[in-house]
Amino acid sequence: MKKFGEHIAFGLIGIIFALFLAEIIVRVLLPQNRMVTWIEMHPNGFMMNVRNLEALHHTGDRINRYRLNEFGLRGDQFTHEADDYRILLIGDSFTFGLYLEEQHTFSTHLSRFASNDFSGISYTFLNGGIGGAGLADWPGWLNLFGNQINPDLVIYFLNTADSDRAISKNLFVLDESESTLLKSQRWEPRNIFINMGRQSWYRWLQEKSHVMNIVVRFAWRHLYFKDLTYNFDPEKSRVVIPETNSFYPDSGYSKNLSYKIIEKMHHWCKNNHCDFLVTTTGFFDETHTEPHTNILYQSFQYENLSFPFFDNTKCMMQRAGSDLNSFRIPEGEHPDENGAMAIAECTWQWLRSWLNENTVQK
Repeated sequence: MKKFGEHIAFGLIGIIFALFLAEIIVRVLLPQNRMVTWIEMHPNGFMMNVRNLEALHHTGDRINRYRLNEFGLRGDQFTHEADDYRILLIGDSFTFGLYLEEQHTFSTHLSRFASNDFSGISYTFLNGGIGGAGLADWPGWLNLFGNQINPDLVIYFLNTADSDRAISKNLFVLDESESTLLKSQRWEPRNIFINMGRQSWYRWLQEKSHVMNIVVRFAWRHLYFKDLTYNFDPEKSRVVIPETNSFYPDSGYSKNLSYKIIEKMHHWCKNNHCDFLVTTTGFFDETHTEPHTNILYQSFQYENLSFPFFDNTKCMMQRAGSDLNSFRIPEGEHPDENGAMAIAECTWQWLRSWLNENTVQK
């Protein structure tokens, strides 16, 4: 029994030494950008931010810490002021402000603009951006958190891959014969990884260890989720999936699906006594816009829309001198500090008028 205990002890020492050696080798030869994972997947397949978390994100020369409150909104803990007008901004990592400090996000800039221009009403801007979110993630997220947040206005910032993500994630399938949405799913998170990701020791290792970041990235790609569609195989899929030809952008399926999802979000607002607006990040150019989303975006220019739409693209192009790369962070092609400010300024051009007409003059 004593020898068995010694073998166990030597084995543990060997493992610890091997990990320590691996950490040194990786730091010297293959240093990693460290990050504490701040997004997770709901069991129903939509993305959301981890709640009540401060997460490190280190990329190149940028080191950020993201504060997430009890709803996963970026910023301070949520307060329910009876007289404030709550404006919820939803969208992907552009809206979240990936790579940016909190004070440089366009949500923060909009809050400051409102404080400067309006004195009679207290406007609270809530940053609901979620990295990796697409159009189809938002109905589930609104059903989960919307009533507790209780927004007066929801503004959806359409970005350049949102429709493509709606197709890929398969959270809704459009029954074109009935023109109705069928609830479905593609990715199902494995509970063991969800629970592990919420542990303090796991987050500590992510923040401190370069080896841990390699392991987590591998697990996130290959282990965290089950593909219920088996890569959209009609014979193996355990859930409803679209017809094969629906994956071609020119089929019109993704455009019709996207309109139905936006209408679902609009309907949620009507049922919960809030206004709903759609705008864009303004980063729509031919080089960076995914095909399904580009078709949706182009259709906004000529369709008779059932929801209010304000496009920031022309304004952003003018400010960027037609070169949006001047507003991008090279490492991740996201808006830099100037880009986020430009989005805020372009948004405020029309939002100020809308707020004046719909809140101040009422």
